[in-house]
Amino acid sequence: MRVLNCLSVVCCLAVLSFSQLARADDTPPPDRKTLEEKFAKTLRNARLTGFYTAGENAKSPKADQYTISKVEKSDGDKWIFTTKLGYGDRAISIPLEIPVYWAGDTPVISVTDFKIMGMGTFTARVMIYQDHYSGTWSHSGRGGGYMWGKIESADGPTTKPAEDESKK
Repeated sequence: MRVLNCLSVVCCLAVLSFSQLARADDTPPPDRKTLEEKFAKTLRNARLTGFYTAGENAKSPKADQYTISKVEKSDGDKWIFTTKLGYGDRAISIPLEIPVYWAGDTPVISVTDFKIMGMGTFTARVMIYQDHYSGTWSHSGRGGGYMWGKIESADGPTTKPAEDESKK
């Protein structure tokens, strides 16, 4: 098993090295302002549709969906996410101030012990890349797991995540 893990690491490092060579052209990376504008545009009126796992059920992903009305830069690394949260039979919009850090050209939503009134305390790291998201999450005292999916326009038809292949 250790040999397999070691091979996986070596393969990942090789891919990263080759990807750096492929980017060795003279094109400069986008500046932070351009990256931030793209991030805000990606999450404007967006529906994140995908899956999550929880604790011991990590082998049985469940469908998940989030709706974000808009994302605006605040102070420093903080952003205001205006989200629509389901509460009973209605949805309410809530502005949440959330830190976003950058790994090169990739934004990472990062909260630690983040309290949402009436819902609890959360810790999460969620990476946004092009029209996809993935990350880890935990809900204080209730477990945690992984999350991943696609980012789409909230105005378009709701796309149900494809059935988990492992259940077939």
